[in-house]
Amino acid sequence: MNLTKHPPISLTPNFYQLGTPAFPAFLSMGDFAMLIEGGTGPTFPIILEQIRSIGISPERIKYIALTHTHADHIGGIPHFKRIWPHIKLIGSSNADKILQKKELFLEYILADTAIAQLMKAKNEIDDLPPALMDYHFGLDSSVREGECIDLGKGIKWHVYATPGHSPCHISFFEEADGTLVVGDATGFYVPEKDAFWPNYFVSLDDYLNSIRKLASLPAKRAVLSHNCVIYGNVRDHLQYAMKATEKYHRELLARLVNGESAERIAMDKARFVDSITDIQPFKIMYDLSKLMINRSQKADPDISFEL
Repeated sequence: MNLTKHPPISLTPNFYQLGTPAFPAFLSMGDFAMLIEGGTGPTFPIILEQIRSIGISPERIKYIALTHTHADHIGGIPHFKRIWPHIKLIGSSNADKILQKKELFLEYILADTAIAQLMKAKNEIDDLPPALMDYHFGLDSSVREGECIDLGKGIKWHVYATPGHSPCHISFFEEADGTLVVGDATGFYVPEKDAFWPNYFVSLDDYLNSIRKLASLPAKRAVLSHNCVIYGNVRDHLQYAMKATEKYHRELLARLVNGESAERIAMDKARFVDSITDIQPFKIMYDLSKLMINRSQKADPDISFEL
């Protein structure tokens, strides 16, 4: 693999961004090291080469920590487990339940294949990843809010439950460097186009409360699961996410009141997402857009969007 395409990015002396901008993973290093996010099948060899270029021994990587179990966040796990079986997979207790569901495997294979085809078409990878005989995703241990993953040398990742995007979503905060791993808890943001797609796929109320929880932390940088790292005033970005969500929600309800069908609105919103990213096939964007119409309809009419 050519590292000039995807070099590792040092965010702090102890923290690296790996993978690609669209599908990043992150490496935190203390006495032990931890990968945050499980990557995808096609980004696995990229992450592997990036780790080698940093010069870290695989034996030092003790954990892979998941923010949540969507297919684009777990695709590299069976590949890592195959070559580094000592690595322990960490996630929330809800993630543990989800990863035991048999239907997850079909979802994973379809999504990972689609991501690989998109990346190959954009010349981000040279070859499609080989199929594996064993797709193992089970957690080795689960964590809950209030717990801490201690990597040594003062690097401690505190766990926060941040559902709304998914029922199993958690975020991580490392106080020493002020790094907040947001995951997808605040939605999908494309900085180059200043475009926000809210992602309250499970619950609008939970989603907003999760953003409020993250805003209470003294973060110096916010690490998003796609596209960018926010530096400086993290609270401003979280306020922006809240306002974008309010605008999106109120527009959906207004269009429904005006007689538009959910199908037509979802198609329009899927086209909007398709105009800012090609991260997933159009059908997935349509289905998720339609799902959020349902979540907006079920939300409290007096729901607050104050941070």
